[in-house]
Amino acid sequence: MLEPEYLSELGTLDVDAVREMHEECLAVETEVSYVRVLAQARIDIVEAELDRRDRGGSVGDLVAALPQILADDTPRHDPASSHLPRHIGPAPGIQWKRGLESLITDATLVSLPTLSEDDLRSTLDQLRQLEEDVSQKRKALHRVIDAIEADLTERHKVGHA
Repeated sequence: MLEPEYLSELGTLDVDAVREMHEECLAVETEVSYVRVLAQARIDIVEAELDRRDRGGSVGDLVAALPQILADDTPRHDPASSHLPRHIGPAPGIQWKRGLESLITDATLVSLPTLSEDDLRSTLDQLRQLEEDVSQKRKALHRVIDAIEADLTERHKVGHA
């Protein structure tokens, strides 16, 4: 989907094929967004564990703070430039197999108190890399979705949809 060829024949496809491409892109965007959110949550938790250790707090303090750690208090994007999700979560059949996804599916969070500081910092670096990679792919995917939506909009304007 992110290769230039994916959109190269867009203008020649029938509207049903374009709608199918759009739906496929939206499903993948949902998956990518889901992986990104999981990576961000894990980053926040690992950072909180490192902070807990620096302050000398207990594991109970970390657990008690989880609702605050995971609360999304970041400012929202302008609704006009947002992509509203059509899919609530990733499709069960989609497999995310691109390299670092084990960071969001492994048991690292369960064993936080037993991991060395070096292991935590290494995990944090890897999670940040995963989040950055996924964010870049998500932005590129949004450009593809925007192009498909522009094509569909134009078809509606001229009565070909």
